[in-house]
Amino acid sequence: MNIGFVTHDFYAADGTGGYAVELVNRLARNHDVTLYAASIRSPVAEGVTVIRVPAVGASAYTRILTFPAGFASVRRKHDVVHAQGWVTRYADVVTTHIVLAAWRDAARRAGVRSRPGERWLGGYVTARERDLFRRARVVIAPSKRAATDVARFYGRTRDVFVVHHGFPPARNLPPRRSARLGLGLPPDAFVALYAGDARKGLDRAISAVSRAPGVHLLVVSRSESTTYLENAKSLGVSDRVHWAGGLDDILPAYSAADVLLHPTIYDTFAMVVAEAMAYGVPVILTRDAGIADLVTDRASGWIAGSDISDIVAGLLILKEDRSLRERVALAGQKVASGRTWDDVVSETVAVYRKDVR
Repeated sequence: MNIGFVTHDFYAADGTGGYAVELVNRLARNHDVTLYAASIRSPVAEGVTVIRVPAVGASAYTRILTFPAGFASVRRKHDVVHAQGWVTRYADVVTTHIVLAAWRDAARRAGVRSRPGERWLGGYVTARERDLFRRARVVIAPSKRAATDVARFYGRTRDVFVVHHGFPPARNLPPRRSARLGLGLPPDAFVALYAGDARKGLDRAISAVSRAPGVHLLVVSRSESTTYLENAKSLGVSDRVHWAGGLDDILPAYSAADVLLHPTIYDTFAMVVAEAMAYGVPVILTRDAGIADLVTDRASGWIAGSDISDIVAGLLILKEDRSLRERVALAGQKVASGRTWDDVVSETVAVYRKDVR
């Protein structure tokens, strides 16, 4: 099969870019693959044809806005064109890594202030994304939540297939004591890890920690820190919130953590939860994370309700019950080992074959 795979970035450390890396390099084993991307920062498998898309990259939104025209200028003919979100006016298959209308709705309800580009151009991009989802022959959603959002916000219910993301393979983490020393954490404290975009749930995580005596919060995020650290100070927990910023290597953070705390307001999947489960870190999440499809509450993870008190309960119960943490961690690793990226590729190709005419 001749596949055109289209993504803004081909980069393993990025959510959508990481999905592209996993699929493209595996698809190339058995198919003729052309990768279209504006930025390539991860190795590309031998045999993949690479075409750079001319897009203006001064900011996230300039790249988003200029990429479709850039792709159109270099696009070739393929059996299947697989788009990662709104990267073109038309594609045979589109994977929804975000339903922008759903994210904007969740952010509004949670009182999250949008970034300037999103405030000015979010409505325009949402309309273009909606048009793409309606035109595509097939839509791939990484969770039931994403499929529901596609139906609710974009009116698309036909030929929408749920293909959950894969989990990374288990990895040996560095020793906990050295990891905590390197991150400036107390050696014997109970540490919850928050990793990723702070807008999705860091305020909720800080609030929960403020009500959970003895719990420390390690924050790994490239988000701007001032507002969140001020919130921690106002709640009297600035001494228990440790801001590590963006880490090129996140493995020490997983090693240092007793639990992953991910009280997200919106995620079509949540790869950070998948990583934590694969690496043996117990997870606390909400049903607003699409990966909740694959988690059994109180067994392979703690699925909290929307109320902060439920998140606090998860923290305190797992803090006090080490044997429960170990059982949850082992069950999470079992889930992770049962869902590989090879599985994702097989299911994705099956979706392609439904579309090939």
